[in-house]
Amino acid sequence: MPIAPWLVIVNPVAGRSRRDARAWRAMEQALRAAALAYDVAWTTGPGDGARIAAAAWQQGRERFLVAGGDGSVHDVVNGLLSAQHARGEPAFPDPARIPTVVPLPLGTGNDWSRSLELPGEPAALAAIIRRDRPVAHDVGRIEFPAAGATPARRCWFINVAGAGFDAHVIERMPARTPSKFAYLAGVLRELARYRSPAFRLTADDEREAAARRLLLVFVANGQYCGGRMHVAPMARQDDGAFDLVTIDDVGLLRALPKLARLYLGNLLRDPLVQHRLVNRVCITAEPVAGIEADGQWVGRTPAVISVERGALRTLRGP
Repeated sequence: MPIAPWLVIVNPVAGRSRRDARAWRAMEQALRAAALAYDVAWTTGPGDGARIAAAAWQQGRERFLVAGGDGSVHDVVNGLLSAQHARGEPAFPDPARIPTVVPLPLGTGNDWSRSLELPGEPAALAAIIRRDRPVAHDVGRIEFPAAGATPARRCWFINVAGAGFDAHVIERMPARTPSKFAYLAGVLRELARYRSPAFRLTADDEREAAARRLLLVFVANGQYCGGRMHVAPMARQDDGAFDLVTIDDVGLLRALPKLARLYLGNLLRDPLVQHRLVNRVCITAEPVAGIEADGQWVGRTPAVISVERGALRTLRGP
């Protein structure tokens, strides 16, 4: 049986400069040199990746390469999961029809690709795609309840979701980040003026937790977010659980060393940081807090985040 071609969904404005257009050309040359069969679909605006992926999956496509950043991947994942749920099915129950999604890291952060240990060098990445050994990958689902005239809604994430300060920063960032340091610059700009909400985090079948002020809440499927922040060094994408990482409310001077630990990967050693595995967590906050997913601002609390185990497949390096 011939192997079905990949569909490469290319975001032409991913990344930071014209250098990224050259990066796509280099990646395309590597795919050709590896004798990979593929078709290309170009996005032209917000939400295009979701629409292209949903339509392609409904037409029988199951293998997707996403040339862009974490936002491009987020779009494609949401298109695929939305298409399946629109049919009234809870996830992807047919093992023969679970989509495979692989990032081609051409964006600013590329944190999911980093979590998968995929190489950035085009020929090395093309060799892994050519090897074609897909592995199961969990997906996170975020459900926002109805509020007044606003209906209930849901979205999905593939890597890390966050509530509190990181979502506050992302909500205030421009749609296109000019450099890989844009998130860090936003963190430093907003840190002095931010006031932490009182969160209640109710995990799995626990009783409602007591409220406490938190700077950050990470619900991690992958290890990295925010452009190399190593927020969950022990996270696995196939264990049916999230790494729930919280940082207690701290002042400006105490927060700066925590940021350094985020990038060094030893955050979990800090006494103001708590970490545990959960399958489902209900998040409320007073006042309400923003929520981001895969570096995209998606809404505000309250929200319920849960795992859809093995909903996708992907490739891992090295």
